[in-house]
Amino acid sequence: MSMHDEARGKKRSVENDNDNGGGNDRSKARRTSQYSHSQYTVGWVCALPKEQTAAIAMLDEQHESLLNPHSDPNAYTLGSIGDHNIVIACLPKGQIGTASAATVATRMVQTFPCVKFGLMVGIGGGVPRRGIDVRLGDVVVGTPTGSFGGVVQWDMGKAREGGRFERTGALNAPPPSLLSALTKIETRHAMHEPRIPKLLEDMFARWPKLAPLYSRSEELVDVLFRADYGHVDKSEVEPDEEEDDIAACRFCDKTKVKARRPPCREMMIHYGLIASGNQVIKDAKFRDQLNTDLGGEVLCIEMEAAGLLTNFPCLIVRGICDYADSHKNKTWQEHAAAVAAAFAKELLLDHVQPEEVNRAPTALEHLAEQVQEVFDSVTQFHSEMLLNQDVDAVKWLSVTDYASIQRDHFEKAHQGTCQWFLNSPEYWLWQHSSGSTLYCPGIPGAGKTILASIVINDVVNKFQDDGVGIAYIYFSYERRGEQNLDHVLSCLLKQLAQTALNQSRLPESVRELVNKHWRWGTRPSFSELFQTLQSICAVFSSVFILIDALDECQAHVLSSLVSKLPELQTKVEV
Repeated sequence: MSMHDEARGKKRSVENDNDNGGGNDRSKARRTSQYSHSQYTVGWVCALPKEQTAAIAMLDEQHESLLNPHSDPNAYTLGSIGDHNIVIACLPKGQIGTASAATVATRMVQTFPCVKFGLMVGIGGGVPRRGIDVRLGDVVVGTPTGSFGGVVQWDMGKAREGGRFERTGALNAPPPSLLSALTKIETRHAMHEPRIPKLLEDMFARWPKLAPLYSRSEELVDVLFRADYGHVDKSEVEPDEEEDDIAACRFCDKTKVKARRPPCREMMIHYGLIASGNQVIKDAKFRDQLNTDLGGEVLCIEMEAAGLLTNFPCLIVRGICDYADSHKNKTWQEHAAAVAAAFAKELLLDHVQPEEVNRAPTALEHLAEQVQEVFDSVTQFHSEMLLNQDVDAVKWLSVTDYASIQRDHFEKAHQGTCQWFLNSPEYWLWQHSSGSTLYCPGIPGAGKTILASIVINDVVNKFQDDGVGIAYIYFSYERRGEQNLDHVLSCLLKQLAQTALNQSRLPESVRELVNKHWRWGTRPSFSELFQTLQSICAVFSSVFILIDALDECQAHVLSSLVSKLPELQTKVEV
């Protein structure tokens, strides 16, 4: 039986007689029999076991485990809060950072295909700043601020000259349904006290063993030292280890504590920017400089959120456990994890409606969209790369620019000049007859070159957008040495190739010709050029070739053109 054929509704609840940890069974989250993978709609991701402990303790019910596919090594805890079925996963032990978070979330949405959004709930470092008094035990929720979607990956970007670091890329904002829920909960908290204390009280009643570490005890002291004062450690603890006891800063100078007003309440909830990166920050000056670089809007610093928001619709909730300075220690971590989990539970219980969740697209669909966007970007990049290669190939065919010569000659013509020729029946017939040749002789100095420029301009204006190829040559006595037969064919080929490229019809024969010789620094032979010219003429509905001053080219060039151009006309429309 597939997961989609399993029972859809809730099954019978049973008491969990196997749990340990203090308290009677009736006070704990009940355990229910198995649901299907497709019945879980909320993903809850934690980075640390203590964060996962707080998350599990917030569940109203725990569900029996489901088998993972072989490709998914994540360990899940299943349960519900209110009417929301929730799957909880924690990063593997010892693996932290954005990459690990992204891997866990991606596997989660593949195993639980109906997860609609995620909650990344845990601890983070507070950023003291003017105007918003972030304190230990407070909650920070990542929400759109300025040009940021709620979280910025502070360590992704480019190193520029002079030591300047330019951050690149943008992370997604939380999904609209969660942003709307945040508006509701923020409004409610402006009018009523948060439910977080009551939810913590209920958690400790169900799980009394957690109370000593996860509650707000009198031993938890909120101390903020000045940014220019570093931690003093004279204990036996190694310098690179964090002290874990209550008196972590017992050797620090208390006169360096920053004076602050007494807090207006035990806990505050802040909404704004979270900075995420792959480095632990334990430097107050670095923290403050980072905040300044990001516009002075940062409230919290952590290490996993950026990995989720790249391709997972998610809300980031952080309990503040330290100030990301050298005085950083672990004493507040459990309580900070608990208040963050309690906020997430209040949000789900009171402000996220199951009907809205069911209507939302799944995270897997969102991931598929992200993959498609990446595929489209790669495809576009590949197309642009090929186009640049084609542009370079066309330029390689010849360095001569007859377009500038045409422009110079045409600018010398007076308005109305040679109109009699453009109106002549011979000219009209030549334009509209396939395989025709129009020969216009004249004495030197009679203005044949100006006439040629006017005819070229007229043909270009009439036919350049109709799938027609146009190429021309201006022979000159001064350039007789370079205007050999290979030069003439290369120039005609280049002009037709440029037109074909502009019309997205460049034949593969041109690329093959260039690639064959470009690599070795050789030039094509006459026969190769003529064969490629013939192939490119075939991609157009018709081709115009205009040549000025045949009497000024070399004799052997003239004889070859007189013989080869009619041959070309017998095979394609020229």
